Amino acid sequence: MPTQCANFAHLETRLNDLRVKFLDDQINAEIADPTTFSPDLDSIAAFRLLMHAEIEDFLERKAKENLDKINSQLVVSATGSYRGFPELFYIATIVNRPLDSDHVFDVTALKGHISNMIGTARGIVKENNGIKESSFSKLSVFAGKTTDEIDSTLSASLNSYGKSRGDVAHQSTRHSSTINAPSAEFASAKDLVEGLALYFDLTR
Repeated sequence: MPTQCANFAHLETRLNDLRVKFLDDQINAEIADPTTFSPDLDSIAAFRLLMHAEIEDFLERKAKENLDKINSQLVVSATGSYRGFPELFYIATIVNRPLDSDHVFDVTALKGHISNMIGTARGIVKENNGIKESSFSKLSVFAGKTTDEIDSTLSASLNSYGKSRGDVAHQSTRHSSTINAPSAEFASAKDLVEGLALYFDLTR
């Protein structure tokens, strides 16, 4: 059953707000007369850049949310069970802090080790820059996914969106080869948001 998520509700709100601000008038004009419609490339580029930032922020917040949960339940209060966090193995690998045999049966040492893992993972999230495949995979694991659960189709779509963001971020819009019609630009962003909802099993 989908769970409510304030971060996802914010992402959906931003998708709609940015559509109204940058694309609605253009979409209406495109529908009214597609043969003579002339797009405002700057507005479409602005929508893409800001939606990329919103998706990146969402993924980082999901990662931080789960890292905080691990820290709270396994380090601070120790009320949780390690079996509830199968992603710990993958987090240890990503942050290059494999579990030492000396920690396994020493609760205090294990807490310290996990605390260090979480600290390093938080640093990776803080320094994250983008939503391409590598970033998405790491943030997914930090958010609670095991590697076999990472959606390769969604990962490829985010990778493509990240590349298209770079196309408009680093050159003049008149030289961009990836800007779509406003209706298509919105549909791409909407598909990503809906994909993230399914991936994390979320609702408003």
